[in-house]
Amino acid sequence: MDSSTVFIQIGAIVGAICTLAIFSVLFKENPYYRLFEHIFIGLAAGYGVFVTWRDVLYRLWWEPMINRGQWWWALAIAGGGMFYFIYSKKHQWISKLLFGALFGLGAGTFFQGFANTYFPMISASFKSVVPPMDVPLTDAIVASVNDLVFVLVLITVMAYFFFSIDHKAKAMRGTASLGRWFLMFAFGAMFGSTVMARMSLFIGRVDFLVSDVPRMFWPYAVGAAILIGLIYFFFVEKKRRLNQDAEPKTG
Repeated sequence: MDSSTVFIQIGAIVGAICTLAIFSVLFKENPYYRLFEHIFIGLAAGYGVFVTWRDVLYRLWWEPMINRGQWWWALAIAGGGMFYFIYSKKHQWISKLLFGALFGLGAGTFFQGFANTYFPMISASFKSVVPPMDVPLTDAIVASVNDLVFVLVLITVMAYFFFSIDHKAKAMRGTASLGRWFLMFAFGAMFGSTVMARMSLFIGRVDFLVSDVPRMFWPYAVGAAILIGLIYFFFVEKKRRLNQDAEPKTG
């Protein structure tokens, strides 16, 4: 057995143990779930720091400053150091200057992205329900029906959020009610797609446990699961029961 196969098997064993430990929270809160939750968060934080240094700080700051002689990048150290004045009550205003500048830049970038994203959508909302004449009849009917449905949904949903006129009025009651139904359909579809995405992740992990792991070494995986269960029930549960028995009884 070569070394690559050994590493693949070790990775599968670790993956199976981690998956079972995370799924154990479905049974109840337990220290194994907490342990692997903290391991996952720690690994994610460490990996985030590494990726930030490799892809951002080293490539865009350290390498131009050291290897290309762009010494003015050293001024970024002063800007970054201003963040830490937030821990000083006397000089906290220095950090607020930097925070204010960053919030202003972020707000400007957000509004620019908002305009670039939604203004074209507003102009594209003006659709003609008249079928085009330069396409086949079937395609023209389909395009006209699609545009008609789009305009109908747009008007009814806008009417639902239009509060200048009382919705009890006859002209608004039916339109707003239809818009609410369209919103319910849209939110239901969004929720369903979210559930499907989560289920695809769950199915992937279950397929890993019942297909990939047993195909390589199911006895080891089963033995590891049994060992974890025995450790939990013989030590943790026993300690919990002893603590319950030691509690004074009232009544």
